[in-house]
Amino acid sequence: MENGGQLTFEDDPLFIKQNKAHKFLEEGKFDKAIVLFESIIIENPNFPGANDGIKASKFWVSKKNKLKKYFTSYDKGKLLLKEWKDFEKYMNKNHIKHGRSTSSIQKFIFCDVIESFAEAYNEGIVPDTAILIQIGDLFKRLGNYEKAIDVYEYARGFNIEDSSLLAKLGDCYFSIDETSKAKVLFREAFFLDPGQIELDKIESPFIHMLYKKTLASVNDPEIAVYWMPVIAEVKGAFNVKREPKKGELEELRNKIKNLEDEYNTNRKKRMYIEPKLLNHYFWLIDTLKIVAGSKKEIEKSLQKINNINPEIFTQYLE
Repeated sequence: MENGGQLTFEDDPLFIKQNKAHKFLEEGKFDKAIVLFESIIIENPNFPGANDGIKASKFWVSKKNKLKKYFTSYDKGKLLLKEWKDFEKYMNKNHIKHGRSTSSIQKFIFCDVIESFAEAYNEGIVPDTAILIQIGDLFKRLGNYEKAIDVYEYARGFNIEDSSLLAKLGDCYFSIDETSKAKVLFREAFFLDPGQIELDKIESPFIHMLYKKTLASVNDPEIAVYWMPVIAEVKGAFNVKREPKKGELEELRNKIKNLEDEYNTNRKKRMYIEPKLLNHYFWLIDTLKIVAGSKKEIEKSLQKINNINPEIFTQYLE
């Protein structure tokens, strides 16, 4: 299309040809994409992205026969994921930039994996949450957060206390600007088991900022993730609370009793137990406030926080 009598970049025949090559990559037609990229190089050896397109496409052409040797849909999905990880290493080794060509290939490969895992899931007699979560992970990596949420929420129905899954779900909600839902899920995930949360796979700047603030206070990367919910509480980051579930208050009291016993007897693991116990006290206080529970029990919990960590107690009351 002309712009003030001038041809735009989109009118360049090589650009049009490259777009067609990217379309072939999205369809898994790597041989056809290579032919187009090579014809572009003949006309313009320095055309942006063409050389990377050739190198990236050739990697997957070489894998075609290997990808045919699978026995089940699940095996195919696993093999494709393994090959994608190998491709990322190949990209680094060959200085291939992550651009339109690799994004197009990623779309094809991930959609193929999703289809394979979905087929494997449908073939199963009982739900395999591991497969479901992997499908959700792929949608999340493709930026299809709504679809990832659908899959994660379904998987959550079979495992309501998977902290890693809850964190991924919170991350997706944060990405679509449903901040309140995200905070509730993040708070829950860090309450259940911070050690299971893969921070490197969380995209939310909210969580990375919280981790940065925690490191400034704790200064130990190994245990920082366990202190994140404590710092979140005293900094007011997890400021959205959910209604307690039936029987949760009594269950919470029992968990606190067990953690107190462990805190007093297991000095080697105290660095991990302390933040978990403090966070359980916070949850107990919040729960009691929501259900209009005993003020005496709240005061007792506050005193226990002060006994364990006076600094956190002071910050909590500020």
